[in-house]
Amino acid sequence: MNQIEFLYFSGCPNSQPTLNNLKEALKELHLSVKIKQINVETIEKAKEVNFLGSPSIYINGIDIYTLKKPTEVNYACRTFDIDNKKSGILPKNFIKERLKNFFKQEF
Repeated sequence: MNQIEFLYFSGCPNSQPTLNNLKEALKELHLSVKIKQINVETIEKAKEVNFLGSPSIYINGIDIYTLKKPTEVNYACRTFDIDNKKSGILPKNFIKERLKNFFKQEF
């Protein structure tokens, strides 16, 4: 069974917009997968969950952006380079495409 983890820390302005994009992407793809939200409040917790920064989305332990299992820890707001644009928010369409790859369903 696939597991989605949404990792963030309070105060990161990009967390809620990215979470909203994740929820909308799941809805549009008709995927009913529970999102486990993890508030990473300390550097110790960051190390425990291999936190790459806020926000992060892991599917079965694989980071949706890098497509790798995290081995480093970064306790900061995260930025992404998508279509040669830097942003702290993962776009809904990017998330949808990655979800399709992970869930391998006909869409």
